[in-house]
Amino acid sequence: MKNALTLLAALLLAPQAVLQSAEVKLAAVFSDHMVLQREKPVPVWGWANAGEKVTVEFAGQAKTATADESGKWQLKLDAMPASTEPRPLKTNQLVIADVLVGDVWVCGGQSNMERQLGPRPPQPLILNWEQEVAAANFPLIRHFGVAHKADKEPPRDVVGRWEICSPQTVKEFTAVGYFFGRELERELKIPIGLLHSSWGGTGVATWTSRDALDGLPEVKAQLETELSQPKIGSKTPTILFQNMIAPLLPFGIKGAIWFQGESGAGLPVAYDKIFQIMITDWRRHWGLGDFPFYFVQLPAGSPATREAQARALRLPNTGMAITIDVGDPKDVHGPNKAPIGQRLARLALVQTYGRTGESSGPLFQSAAIEGSSIRVKFSHTGGGLVSNDGAALKHFTIAAEDRKFVPADARIEGEEVVINCPGIPKPAAVRYAWVGVPVGCNLFNKAGLPTAPFRTDDW
Repeated sequence: MKNALTLLAALLLAPQAVLQSAEVKLAAVFSDHMVLQREKPVPVWGWANAGEKVTVEFAGQAKTATADESGKWQLKLDAMPASTEPRPLKTNQLVIADVLVGDVWVCGGQSNMERQLGPRPPQPLILNWEQEVAAANFPLIRHFGVAHKADKEPPRDVVGRWEICSPQTVKEFTAVGYFFGRELERELKIPIGLLHSSWGGTGVATWTSRDALDGLPEVKAQLETELSQPKIGSKTPTILFQNMIAPLLPFGIKGAIWFQGESGAGLPVAYDKIFQIMITDWRRHWGLGDFPFYFVQLPAGSPATREAQARALRLPNTGMAITIDVGDPKDVHGPNKAPIGQRLARLALVQTYGRTGESSGPLFQSAAIEGSSIRVKFSHTGGGLVSNDGAALKHFTIAAEDRKFVPADARIEGEEVVINCPGIPKPAAVRYAWVGVPVGCNLFNKAGLPTAPFRTDDW
């Protein structure tokens, strides 16, 4: 009789035990085919019944956490070296398959980052997309696309899944992110995770946290008004940080790449200020210090916006991919994405991974008036300046104190450029590529990278 009662009690308790195990969940970013960040402690989190103990096992480690009153649990695996070996990550009765260890990069911004490698009517086809797709057999590259969400109430998690890079999957990858990741994987020979969270037509303030924006007195009242509206959307300040970045925290990452610049999201704050605030904000929330943050200077758009973007180079551990030579005067999206991803990768390989070579195109450093000429010095000359097509330098203009800019002659002297115009005997300022799309701009360094647009005036 006693044994029968014991058996009955066990059967009655069994459904509860199964329920408890079934309630254990991992955040969506922890799923099959994922990449964990190497050489740093690895946060892992999810949800369970309040008070339940959760054990995570991976690569010989076993760590335990207890779910708090809200059901949230979190722990950290010890830092691990890169590994191409597919291994399972186990959490109670959950098993995540094919987990690699390498470097994870966040891919953020708006439409030029969102644009996938495959067709997206009515946007122009990515240059050579069919050949690129056919050759995209890189199983060590993994892509996690965060689904668009702009809910008023902060979500617990994102929606998305990891995909192995192959000709069957890569059409849906961010094109710029893919070309970036491909260069890293080829050079480093380690797994590369692309954590892609972007949305076309969105301003930089939509990707910035509420507490960071609240620190700006000039926007506080407007922010309160916008967030109190019954209807909000992807252009509402802070909403995309809340929906598409915050739920990813504190996932282990190596750094971030960013392609955006057309909008500050409708707040009365200069783009350069809000962009730098966003970079600092992401770093603060991730808690990984000044992690690498590399961004694309717009290939097509306002020269003033490009200048504002360049000011973010004041922040530590940043880099700017100069892309004015691949802009399309007919379309802000442009079909030539490969050089953009490759230049971002070049920044990372030199500045983050210590590879030799030049990381950037020439950047304006200083100018001096010499009689009827202006001499300009640059950094990042990459061994010297060249005209990449052998023709006379284009897109230089010069002005006297009357501030009327006219086309100018420019010649290379070693690592400097001398600019003059016969009709301007007393020049006051010079500008380079100061137009929306400077077609044919040809001042490059010997590393094959274009010079960033600049001006010596503040008019």
